[in-house]
Amino acid sequence: MDWLAEESETITNNRKPWKVVIVDDDLEVHKATKLAMKTFEFMGRRLEFYSAYSGSEARALLREHLDVAVILLDVVMETDDAGLKLVNFIRGELNNRDTRIVLRTGQAGLAPESEVIKNYDIDGYKAKTEITVDSLHHLFYTSLRSFRDISRLCSYKNALKALLNSVLKVDKLADIESFSTNLLTYLSDVLDAYEAELVINKRKASVINIKSTNTTVINAQSDSSSAIDVPDFINTVTAAKQLTYQGNFAGIYYKSENEIEAVVVLEVDTELDNNAIELVEIFTEHVCALISKVNGAK
Repeated sequence: MDWLAEESETITNNRKPWKVVIVDDDLEVHKATKLAMKTFEFMGRRLEFYSAYSGSEARALLREHLDVAVILLDVVMETDDAGLKLVNFIRGELNNRDTRIVLRTGQAGLAPESEVIKNYDIDGYKAKTEITVDSLHHLFYTSLRSFRDISRLCSYKNALKALLNSVLKVDKLADIESFSTNLLTYLSDVLDAYEAELVINKRKASVINIKSTNTTVINAQSDSSSAIDVPDFINTVTAAKQLTYQGNFAGIYYKSENEIEAVVVLEVDTELDNNAIELVEIFTEHVCALISKVNGAK
């Protein structure tokens, strides 16, 4: 492994890392993989490695960590097919379809690639003799992209369920004062269900401000000790009439057909992706429609 060189620099990154499990009975494989991927990042997130040295150790580890992004799995360990049995355990008993599994073997003859790819739900098959730093980087880029996309779909589905749930609760609130009190809780439930890339920093909505013909109808705020001047930021977002960032805060602007303007302010860890923005806009659209309905009844 002459291509590996120890690096001295200290790397600091506070974003939640991608979990990677190495399952191999060769200690040197663990060391070499970790060293080769020491500085690797995907979407600003580093890798966090967990080691298992047998199929049984891996089973215990994977029962504890359900959010593993990638597994690098040796085929031959305590038995000639220990790795293949572990694949069936992950996909079958754990019902984990999201984690990407890449098989690595030093004895390809015991598990021919064509048969393994055909019969097992895996994402790659590599002979250990073929692995280089470049090939490892390529493997992690493709595997993490796949895991990210699957996670987005699952998170979006969960968030839509939470959104429908919150909409049903919101519809039962005719009193605007009571409505304002509960609004942030309902939106927080939606954002908490949406976990893709962990874009929401505090996992809660910070502010919802809704105006009708320049009169504030709702001004709900979860934390009065904000790091920014919230009223000033709301005015900035309203004037811009579009998604606006200031420091670690994002302001999402929405205007209904009835000229009701809404601004949702969130504390975020990075820029919001389109799905997160869409969820907030759908929620806000429903809230504005309900306010319009209540005001019309008055």
